Amino acid sequence: MTTKDKLEELFEKSRMDMEDIQLPEGHRERFLKKLEAKPSFIQRVKAWLSDNTAGRRAAWAIAPALCILALVLFLGKDNSEASLRQMESGYVTSLQALGNQLLEEGGNLSDPDLEDLSYSISSIISDEDGLMALQLPDNLSKKEKQKIIKEYYNQKMEGLKKIQTFIAMNGETE
Repeated sequence: MTTKDKLEELFEKSRMDMEDIQLPEGHRERFLKKLEAKPSFIQRVKAWLSDNTAGRRAAWAIAPALCILALVLFLGKDNSEASLRQMESGYVTSLQALGNQLLEEGGNLSDPDLEDLSYSISSIISDEDGLMALQLPDNLSKKEKQKIIKEYYNQKMEGLKKIQTFIAMNGETE
């Protein structure tokens, strides 16, 4: 039995007794007066800053540092996402350049082989789902995201290198 269940059972058993209890006269007014007298957190901070010159100096010294930290963290996140997209864009450009080079090298292949070559290259290069960096979970670190992106595009590059080997082998026999 949990603590919550025990409390509920206790209240159920003593509900009738509690309903008959008369609070002392003026209880509600005293309670509301205490509630109004308690300053809010912001009021307490303002009072502390205005009453304490050392506290005020400390707050003025800390405030700019906190603002700079927040700015670095805020802009750092955007920059990390932008750098991941830029990194990925570099991979895509390299893949496209190698793909175009392979199409030129395969120009002496037969028409069916050239058509298969073109299809294979375009299927490796194309990224129907969009940028990989935008699809990765936010809870991964930047290094983990970089590693995943690198591995993803390295696999694509390996596929293009296998095609390059195929072209070289078929170009020699013809």
